[in-house]
Amino acid sequence: MTDSSGKTKLTFGFLNRFYAPSTSDTLSAYHTGLSLLKQAEQTGLTTGWVAQHHFHTETGALPSPLVWLAHAAQHTRHIRLGTAVVILPLEPALRLAEDAAVLDVLSDGRLELGLGKGFDAESFDHFSIPIEDRNKRYDDHIVTLTNALAGENIINDLVLSPPVPELVHKIWESSRNSRAIAERGNGLILAPQPPDKSSHSLLIEQYLNTWYSQNPQKPVRIAFMRAIIPGADKKTVESEIGSDILLYVRRFIPEASANNLQTYLRNTGVLWGHPDEIIQDLSQDSTLGSISHFAAQVQTFSTHADQASHRLRLYTEQIVPAINSLFGGA
Repeated sequence: MTDSSGKTKLTFGFLNRFYAPSTSDTLSAYHTGLSLLKQAEQTGLTTGWVAQHHFHTETGALPSPLVWLAHAAQHTRHIRLGTAVVILPLEPALRLAEDAAVLDVLSDGRLELGLGKGFDAESFDHFSIPIEDRNKRYDDHIVTLTNALAGENIINDLVLSPPVPELVHKIWESSRNSRAIAERGNGLILAPQPPDKSSHSLLIEQYLNTWYSQNPQKPVRIAFMRAIIPGADKKTVESEIGSDILLYVRRFIPEASANNLQTYLRNTGVLWGHPDEIIQDLSQDSTLGSISHFAAQVQTFSTHADQASHRLRLYTEQIVPAINSLFGGA
């Protein structure tokens, strides 16, 4: 989105990973998700993003995000509906294109189709797909998907139905190969980077250099997804989310200790504490000056519905205006 001067306008959204401590909590997670999406729409956020998890990995309860978004589309009117992300190597590309096309029609063109490669070896194993094949499958599938959405012939003059040619301009990708994303003309989704991976600044620089060389007239599309956990103060929030963070970190560091909780929070990209503390941390992140969309995740594994709603309210009422003032050119 651009303003009247042609400058990319900073927009805001939120990300729901549909955490459910037990599979018996799935329906409750779906109801809470819809309530939060309605709240986000009422408070002026532009996009609600949902994440895909297979087999309840990381306690994520949504394996079929397009199905849920089709339901959500009937209960909302304006908010855009995004996936962050669909794990493309595990999807039949043409079937995904068909499902996305139907959803885009049902939602009056509100779909933002975010794609990723996935990293959970367990999910790949259950789909009988070697995880070492994920890069090649992703590269093959993104071509098939894009061509189908663009209305190109699939076989014997058959084309995608229903036709949704505009959806090809609403594809986003979460990958460290930001040059390739820009070459395809797609939006870049940035998630917090582990300390040993490429920094956001480098990914953005590579994306922008390629983007402007190929798409000089098109507005940049860079979305930054960040866990934002506001509360009374840092200690209070740590007491609320500490066990969840340790549960997550121990998947990779079995010996993780509560004594190092703040280090784990920083390394996983979580911003926590009073809204003023979070705003201060964000004000020091110069990469935010290059993005077009900022989305916050306000839940961890065991967050209950009222807690999520309260955090979402703090984000929309206090943090969003501050980010917009700092980086949105408002």
